[in-house]
Amino acid sequence: MAGRIGNIALSKLGLKQAHQIAGALAQESFSKIYVSPLQRCAETIEPFLMKSRKKAIKEPLFLEMDYGKWSGRKLSELRREKHWKSIQSEPSRFTFPSGESFVAAERRIKRGLNKVARSNPKGKVLVVSHGDPIKIAVQLALKGDLDSFQRIVIDPGSVTIIDWPSGTLIGANIPAKSLGSRTKKQDGGLSKRMLSNRRVLGGGTNVSTRI
Repeated sequence: MAGRIGNIALSKLGLKQAHQIAGALAQESFSKIYVSPLQRCAETIEPFLMKSRKKAIKEPLFLEMDYGKWSGRKLSELRREKHWKSIQSEPSRFTFPSGESFVAAERRIKRGLNKVARSNPKGKVLVVSHGDPIKIAVQLALKGDLDSFQRIVIDPGSVTIIDWPSGTLIGANIPAKSLGSRTKKQDGGLSKRMLSNRRVLGGGTNVSTRI
């Protein structure tokens, strides 16, 4: 449970995924790039920044959750904690010892999304964050119950696409290598083109394989 512990670098697999992300996003143009201040997030987006010659803005609102005294402990050990079941079934009632509550994290992520949307009313924005914050962002987009957010899966090195503040979930947990293999002719890249035409019964007139 890394949490907000500093000086945690990417593994070899993580570095490989970072380069896959750089390749997948190579054709995309972002008005701004926001990144969690933690080292592993900076390393994740570094290959893309070098390739695109862009700079990222550190945004603390997209930090990993503060797991407090649970930070740095092994998941196999934490699963034996009496509160582990509560985290899975009723996270809205749980606050990590000397750390953050899920309710506070949800408010923080919502503030971050609103801040980014206000600052960038047009164009695409890239946010580089962590598993739980991204899961919470998806749950917010779908206006779901916080107690159900653990049912959302977000893998390392994946891409999630949300139109905010409309809350339209365009794609979630897309492996970067899969995204990179899709052409703009197939799905318009990461664009939200013709969202009004895509929010229809039956999914619209075009039939295609979806991720």
